[in-house]
Formats: sequence, structure tokens, C-alpha cells
Amino acid sequence: MKKQYIILCLFVFISQSLQAREFLNTVLHLNFGGMYSFASGGDIIKAEDQAADSLIPDNQSTSYYETALCITLDIAPTKPIILGLEDHAIKFGLRGSYKIHSLHQSISMNDENTGKIMDYHSLMIGPVIHYAPFIEPSNLSKDYTAGGGFTFFALWGKINGDMTAYPVLSDKGLMANSSSKVTGYKCDIGVGAELALCSLNIGINIYYSYTNIKMKEEIYANIGRNGNLKEGCFEVYIGIPIESFIEPFIPNF
Repeated sequence: MKKQYIILCLFVFISQSLQAREFLNTVLHLNFGGMYSFASGGDIIKAEDQAADSLIPDNQSTSYYETALCITLDIAPTKPIILGLEDHAIKFGLRGSYKIHSLHQSISMNDENTGKIMDYHSLMIGPVIHYAPFIEPSNLSKDYTAGGGFTFFALWGKINGDMTAYPVLSDKGLMANSSSKVTGYKCDIGVGAELALCSLNIGINIYYSYTNIKMKEEIYANIGRNGNLKEGCFEVYIGIPIESFIEPFIPNF
């Protein structure tokens, strides 16, 4: 009975902290999501393509995709800035992210062959802007509320992990297997859209990602120990908002 009482108290407390359908006045956004890259390029991809083209007949096709599990935290304790005729608003914050990435290669010969090029982790931080295109007065005096909006962000951070060159070709016995530890840095810049629904936020991010990769061992003869990866990424997430209604700043133009 005591255990059930504690669970009930926690549920009531969380329900009070996570007010429903709110985007503008959220001071902490804790988001859990998944990422898929829909476009890939860079030195690493070029080296893999050149090896595949030279060793596999012309009717093959080579493609790449990256997946990631993502945790992001937006800290936005500043006052919303009300714009125009008090019909939209912005607020500034700081975003941190931790992601577990996996880069895969797929080559079609007589059948589909897949291999993993790289597993790595990234830890990033950077500015974020929350923009609410439609706001309305809340039921509290001098406050405004919004049920959704857009985010604009730019992140930078470090990576570390493991890389295997030519995974499909080495599995087929066409090349020697070679691998290396990797470090480097990563930059993401993009835009997102978010909707507050019940006590959760649901959102998507679309962004360009550039990864500079430094290999401990030289596993690509034509690029040495330094390479890069360029990607277009799509991310879906569910967020837990922590809200605090702060009296907004209204510029007097």
C-alpha cells in the first residue's frame, strides 16, 4: 500500500510539472529520438565507391545510410521575445546532444550485401532558437502560450569510435580487412518542427551534418588518416517538457 501511495504521489507531481500543450514557455526540453541519413558523401564514401567500382561488375549499385539513437537537451530559461503585433515570439537557448551512430554500406551484386563501416559516439553543444509562429494569451495574466513551433540550431562536438574499411568487399574476400580507432569532430546545422501534445512534445529535425574523421591507422590508401563524411539527416523524437511561465519581453518599437 505504501509503495502504491508513493507511485501516486510521483504521478501527481509529474503531472503538475509537465503542463499539457505548451511550446513557448518550456525551459527544458529532454528529447529521445532516432536519426536516419537520407544522403551521404565525402572522402570516405568516395574511397568506398572507387574500390567497389574497380572490383565489382558495372551492374552493381552501392548505397550508404547512417542510423543513430539520440538524446538532446534544450536549456531555454530566457524570456520569450514577443514580435510584431504580439502574434509570434522567439526565445534563445542552448542545446546539447549525445548520439550513438552506425554507418552502413549496401552493395547489390547477385544479391544484397551489407556491411558496417563505422560505429561511433558524438557529444555536441550549440545555440538553439525556438520560434512560435502563433501565440495567444494564456489563462494567466501577462503570459502567452503556444502549442507548437520551429527550432533552428547549430551544434559542434567531438566523436570517437571504430571504423572498418571496405566491409562488404572484405567479407567477399575481394580485399583485406582493415580497421582503426577514430576520433574527430562533427558539425550539425538545421531546422526542426515541434508540436506539444498532452504532456509530451513530438518533433522532427532536418539537418546537414559534416564529420571530420581522424584514423589511428591508415586504412584508406588514397586519403591517408584524415577523411570526412557529409550527410543529410532526418530525425524524429519524443520530448519531455519542463515548463515555467516567465513574463515575456515585448519590444517597444
